[in-house]
Amino acid sequence: MKILPAEEYWQVREESIKTNGKWLLNHDGFDEIWQCDNQFSNDQVYLLELRPGLDMSIGKHLQHTDLNYVSPHYEIPYPITSKFHLSGNYRTITPGIKEICDEYIERIGNHYLFYLPDLYEIHQVLAEEDFLIVSIYIEIDVFKTFSQGFESLPTPLQALINKKSPPRFHYPVGEITPAMFRVLQQILNPPFQGMMKRMYLESRVLELLALQLNQFLHHERAIKAVTNLRAIDIEKAYHARDILIRRAENPPSLMKLAELVGVGDRKLRYCFREVFGTTVFGYLHDYRMEQAKVMLGGTKMQVAEVANAVGYSHLGYFAKAFKAKFGISPKEFQFGKKPLR
Repeated sequence: MKILPAEEYWQVREESIKTNGKWLLNHDGFDEIWQCDNQFSNDQVYLLELRPGLDMSIGKHLQHTDLNYVSPHYEIPYPITSKFHLSGNYRTITPGIKEICDEYIERIGNHYLFYLPDLYEIHQVLAEEDFLIVSIYIEIDVFKTFSQGFESLPTPLQALINKKSPPRFHYPVGEITPAMFRVLQQILNPPFQGMMKRMYLESRVLELLALQLNQFLHHERAIKAVTNLRAIDIEKAYHARDILIRRAENPPSLMKLAELVGVGDRKLRYCFREVFGTTVFGYLHDYRMEQAKVMLGGTKMQVAEVANAVGYSHLGYFAKAFKAKFGISPKEFQFGKKPLR
C-alpha cells in the first residue's frame, strides 16, 4: 500500500475543510475546531491551549479507506505527549529508532505516554475504524514547574528532566481506569464556557496526567520488584503482546513471534512471563475468552460466530474453554447467567 507523505495528507484535509467543512478559530476564546469529510476520513478535531506550553486535542475520526501516512515529529520544543484511546486502534511503524520498537499498536481502552522528537512515524489505519482520542501535550519546561524534586517520577521522566539530550521513549502505560474514564467524560462534556471552561479543563487535564503518572509509577515498581529487564526488553514484550492481539484469530508460532519482535524465543518466553505474569499463549487464551465474553454479552452474534471470531474452529473446544474460564457455558452467559469467576 502506498505511504502518503505528510504534506499530501494535510493538503487533502485543508482542501476538504474549504470545500465541505468548517474551521472555527478562538471558538471559546482559547481553542479551534475544524471538521471535514474527505476521501480518507470524516474528521472532527478540537484543539485547546489551556496555558502556554500545555495543550489538548480531542480527535474524532471515521476512516473511509485503508491508509498509511507519514507523521513527522519535528516540533520545537517537542512536548511530552499523553494519549487516551477511547475508541479505535492503529498500528505505527518507527523505522530505525533504537530506543523504541520498530512497530507497535495503540489500542482502544489503553493510554500511552511518549517523547519522540526528531523522527517520523508511519501510521497505518484501516477502513471503518472509528476513533475517539484525547491527547495532552506538555512542554518539558512547563512540566518542570510543578516540582523542584523529581525522584518520585517514573524513570523515563526523570531522565527527560535531568538530561540535556533526553532519550526518546514510548510507553503503553496500561488500561484506562474507572477514575480516568470519569475524568475523560468530564473533559468531553464540560459544564462551563469561556474562561471558566478553560480553568475547568486545565484542572481535569492535570488530574488525568496525575492519574496516568501514578499508574506508570506503580507499574514500573511492580516490574522492578520481579525483574531486571531493560526498558527495551519490556517494550518488546508489549510488542509481542500487541502482535498476538492483532492476530488473535490466527496467531504466529512462538518462534515466528520472537522473530517479529527481534529476540530469541527463550528470551521472549522469559520477558513475557516477567512482564505479564503468564505465558505467551496463556495470555492469548485469556484475551480470546475476554473478547468472547464481550461479543456474547454485547452483540447479537451466535455462539458459533463468536467462537470463529476469536480463533476457534471447533465449537466444542470453545465452549469447554469458556466454561473453564468463567464457570458457565457460552450459551448460559448469552442468556444472562452471571459468570462464576
